[in-house]
Amino acid sequence: MIFDTHCHAYWDSLERRQDEVFRNMTEADVRRSVQIGTDLETSRKALDLARSRGEGVWCTAGMHPTGCQDLPPDSAGEIAEALENLIGANRDKIVAVGETGLDYYHLTPGRESGQIRTQKAFFREQAALAIRLDLPLVIHTRNAPDMIDLMRQAGVSRAVIHCFSENYRFAQELLSWSSEVCFSFSGILTYRNALPVRETARLLPLDRILVETDSPFLVPQIVRDRYSVNEPAFTRHVMDVLKTVRDEPDDLVEQIVWENSNRFYGL
Repeated sequence: MIFDTHCHAYWDSLERRQDEVFRNMTEADVRRSVQIGTDLETSRKALDLARSRGEGVWCTAGMHPTGCQDLPPDSAGEIAEALENLIGANRDKIVAVGETGLDYYHLTPGRESGQIRTQKAFFREQAALAIRLDLPLVIHTRNAPDMIDLMRQAGVSRAVIHCFSENYRFAQELLSWSSEVCFSFSGILTYRNALPVRETARLLPLDRILVETDSPFLVPQIVRDRYSVNEPAFTRHVMDVLKTVRDEPDDLVEQIVWENSNRFYGL
């Protein structure tokens, strides 16, 4: 059985065909999913989807770094309070805080320093919220060499680096920092030029690995010629590639990753 630990099936390109999306998941043996919020509006959409689909679907609530970088940094506390209220009223379905993090790839030229300060302010507030509520933190990081330092400063230990796109040295630093950090692999793992990502997936302890789609983004290589939109059922393709880079038997890889996913989200 497979668990898509990070997807956005409420997104416009998937929302209009959700019955088909969830039927495809069943056919691919993708039994569970976590719908990830990226701001207050999408966190509510993720929650609505988790409630409407019932068993096997959960969600998160958070503010993505690119979604907050143009907001006043002193609004981070106010938004964290709104997230806390949403989570507090829905602890049966909201299983993590995030996604939050740092993304320096999408900074606006000429405004970089201010946007970085804002991203960090929002990360600190959400990290504190996750610690206060005893929930894991879902972290997005892109082109941000100070991500690990910020995690340490914020005291983050129970977290997942989603859509892993770094190298093994990055993972090693976090392995030495916390025994509760996981690494989630997406369609990037299936791309032919993603050698550092595959090496990391090969070398990591198996009990730290999750899989995801980040759908509707990052369609796996094997179906890119047929589909322009990713969907949770395609977690199967990520899992298939993960099995090829690991030394363990295929059924054991699938079993342990399933157990990791449920343990990480407290299910």
